Amino acid sequence: MSFHRARTIIAVALAAVALGATAACTPPADGGGGATTTSTTTTVPGGSSAVTKVVSGRQHTCALRANGTVRCWGNNSFGQLGNGSFTSSSSPVSVVGLTGATSLAAGGFHTCATKSDTTVVCWGNNADGQLGDGSWTSTSTPVTVYNLTGATSVAVGGSHTCALKSTGTVVCWGDNFSGQLGTGSTTSAATPRSVAGLTGATAVAAGDAHSCALRSTGGVSCWGANVNGQVGNGTFITATVAGAVVNLPNATSVVAGGGFSCATRSGGLGPVCWGENLYGQLGNAQVLPPPPQEGDPPPPPLKENTPQVVVDLAAVSSIGRGSDHACAVAAGGSVWCWGRDEASQLGDAGTDASSSPVAVGAMVGATAVTGGEAHTCVLRSTGAVQCWGANTYGQLGTGNTNPSQVPTNVVGL
Repeated sequence: MSFHRARTIIAVALAAVALGATAACTPPADGGGGATTTSTTTTVPGGSSAVTKVVSGRQHTCALRANGTVRCWGNNSFGQLGNGSFTSSSSPVSVVGLTGATSLAAGGFHTCATKSDTTVVCWGNNADGQLGDGSWTSTSTPVTVYNLTGATSVAVGGSHTCALKSTGTVVCWGDNFSGQLGTGSTTSAATPRSVAGLTGATAVAAGDAHSCALRSTGGVSCWGANVNGQVGNGTFITATVAGAVVNLPNATSVVAGGGFSCATRSGGLGPVCWGENLYGQLGNAQVLPPPPQEGDPPPPPLKENTPQVVVDLAAVSSIGRGSDHACAVAAGGSVWCWGRDEASQLGDAGTDASSSPVAVGAMVGATAVTGGEAHTCVLRSTGAVQCWGANTYGQLGTGNTNPSQVPTNVVGL
């Protein structure tokens, strides 16, 4: 690391400590695409309407409030905002009929929530049965996942969904072309199916076409598509059942992006990532090829099938991922991002991909971060939600569709 970069990182960290007291492309036709599946839930000022969690799908964002209600904004072409319409919205709208929500996740073009009665409800795209109600009909209002109780959290991938149960087991449903349901087969299912052989799970994450679970032992198990090594088992072979991520004994959380995965670690260690690295989404300072020009040969296959250390970051309090980028909350609530950046989703006011973390301006006081296809949002200790990046469908929640290279407040939460 250069002296200049080291000095920059130290300066931002010190500023964060000093100020901390004040206070995440055209989508494929099948609707695949990862978005944040796990975010830190944080109690913030604001009473029953306070935002406690923020999550992003490809082109929409949702917020869970302390009173158990949910508000969403952005692309609504499949009803993923849950407000009873299919009209996109650049400001938050309420998910109709949903109360008692305790956890929330958003993926490609659908959204799900766990409820206080331990059931799960979902809404949005259902072309692959990812809503779990036994049908393949998309809906703009929540439907209850069939025959599922005991759920404590939910993870939403490109076109599949998984839920963690209080027993430490995981069930999944939806698209299973790459074995992302973990059943030992590639047969899709419109109702929940148990992940074979998986016990002791404490958290679950879902990417485009793969899934991962944090284990009570501190290990991580993943399954599904593995062409980029996103399962982390040292191979590039599709896995239809859960298998351990190698060389990762001390994980504390896990997230799954489009074709990559990341985990935070205990013992003061920084995060690690594995899988696709074409845009630097592993954060390991890989030298990236120049942007391709017409007539150029295909770029080299940049991917890693074992965990890689994210450079220049010590222990982080929260990590979130988008389709092709990732971000982490570090000391004092500063935010650092890496990966794809064509819409300034890294928050560095540029558009060049970065394979090492870059600071999101002078931000402090962030408690959680989430990313979509080309946008990023944070929850702050003040209770505010801020977003930046692409805004074609209003996914920044600013009341308009103007993109932003810098964090901008979500209105009307």
